[in-house]
Amino acid sequence: MNSSDLPDFGLPPTPTTMARPLNFQQIQAFKTVMEAGTTTRAAQILNTTQPSISRRLTELRAATGLELFDLYNGRLRPTREGRKLYESVRRHFEGLEKIETAVHLLRKFGTGVLRIGSTPTLAAGLLPEVMTQFIRQNPEVYVNLQTFGTPQLRDYLSQGLVDFVLTTGHIEDSDVISTPLQQTHAVCVLPLNHLLAKRQTVDLDDLQHHRLVLLDDNDDIMVAMRSLLQRRHGQTGIMIETNSSLTICAMVAAGAGIGVVNPFVAKTFAGQLAVRPLYPEIPVNVSLARSVALAPSMLTQRFIEILTTQA
Repeated sequence: MNSSDLPDFGLPPTPTTMARPLNFQQIQAFKTVMEAGTTTRAAQILNTTQPSISRRLTELRAATGLELFDLYNGRLRPTREGRKLYESVRRHFEGLEKIETAVHLLRKFGTGVLRIGSTPTLAAGLLPEVMTQFIRQNPEVYVNLQTFGTPQLRDYLSQGLVDFVLTTGHIEDSDVISTPLQQTHAVCVLPLNHLLAKRQTVDLDDLQHHRLVLLDDNDDIMVAMRSLLQRRHGQTGIMIETNSSLTICAMVAAGAGIGVVNPFVAKTFAGQLAVRPLYPEIPVNVSLARSVALAPSMLTQRFIEILTTQA
């Protein structure tokens, strides 16, 4: 710093206590002068004038009661007090820079982690295309996908272990917001060479005459299916009962029988079995469930936007 850069250091000694609070402009000017070396260069960095920088330094000296600079061979140099103050200021600004960086990352990526709970059939049949598009748009985001039945998904949601849940089941909980995404219908899956595969649709009554691989009584599809059969005075001869639609499709593809599943899991076995609409229609509702206690993150909102456009 040369003598023309100097602030007014001809002021009488200031008191040892601050007469007025410091302000950001004074601190910023001091930090920039310390790093730039001269008030002229500091003014260029801060897009202001050299007299303005000198005035801020004078105000800072008066407010702190500290001699922050002295003159040496016509140049301004920091005192020991000035260097100590700069160390504190620098740590403060590093904290602000970390906050700014965090805000930038949150604005761009949300929390950086997206935790999804889903039933296995939706994870296999609905989410792959959605996930691919989401990752393409958010390549630095870490996604954790957990697949369980609806009761366990409800528990994960209530414990805050997932950001949201996708299910074809019902979640009845006052602490959960459930939003319908899509309604479709159950389908009949058959071996490729099965007689019923020649039909455009399969009637529920036709199932009575074939080996069946069906879901257990806890599944919504089976609850609706049994209700329809009772009204139509029909019975079903279940040969294999399971709690997994994926298992049903694998069994049917191997020729063990015919089954009724949601269309999402049937989609994952394309080319391995025949898929036909079932009549009467059995509704399959896809819902997204979130906790009422926590607002959705930016990542959750982005994922839901993609999901709703594809659902």
